[in-house]
Amino acid sequence: MNTNSKTKKRLIKYLLLAVLAIAPLCTTNAQSDDDEFGVWTTLEASKKINKKLKLDFEAELRTIEGLDDLDRVSVGAGASYKLAKWLKAGAGYIFIYSHSLDSKNIKEAFDENRYDYNIDHDYWTERHRFHVSLTGEYKVGRVEFSLRERVQYTRTNSATTDETKYRWEQRVDEYGNDLEPTLSQETEPEFKKAKENTTLRSRLTAKWDIRNCKITPFASVELYTRLDEWKGCDKLRYRAGASYKINKDNEISLFYLYQDANDDDEPKGHAVGIGYSIDL
Repeated sequence: MNTNSKTKKRLIKYLLLAVLAIAPLCTTNAQSDDDEFGVWTTLEASKKINKKLKLDFEAELRTIEGLDDLDRVSVGAGASYKLAKWLKAGAGYIFIYSHSLDSKNIKEAFDENRYDYNIDHDYWTERHRFHVSLTGEYKVGRVEFSLRERVQYTRTNSATTDETKYRWEQRVDEYGNDLEPTLSQETEPEFKKAKENTTLRSRLTAKWDIRNCKITPFASVELYTRLDEWKGCDKLRYRAGASYKINKDNEISLFYLYQDANDDDEPKGHAVGIGYSIDL
């Protein structure tokens, strides 16, 4: 076995061990909120410039609560460069237009059965995401394993929405006797500050190349770790599905996804998706 092959195996081994070591942190951060369900639709295009350099383009639409509401729309572009037969580097930019649904915030309790609360009404925000990555690949028989380490910086722009405050008020009659409480409401603008975060995404993928078959099953697990606000793993995402090679340049894929999210940007829950990719 040559030195390059030994080095590759050693690097892949260490990276896999690092991913497996961080994974238990994610399970301890699981939320108890009800799972959401959405549909993800993706379109990808790539253009090979030469043997080492490739350009990539993508567009995605996600729904939430089934097909009832849009969750986000995004477009992006990037490039990848082969450093070695088994290793490539990448960088890119993604513009995300994200939808936040109505949210209810419980305030003080008025009595045993009533409480004050605020409703933040739905609004849209713009996000700008920049990312760099390294991806290593290693094949065992007809199964190809890949590990991608991506660092991404995301800036969410400020936004303005409406906030409605609901407050219970105790009424009394002219003799000072208590009457039935009434619920008042007041709506005023609510300003959402801009936010920034830097995240490490570690994704391990396995693809099974079935002999004489156009269908390729795949599965992946991805860990999200905030680098600017360390609190362990923020999110763990599982994905499983299969791709179908229509011809040399066109491919479609179907997948199921589950993610356990600790952030407000993406809800914990399930998604099914369909993707289409083309080599230009």
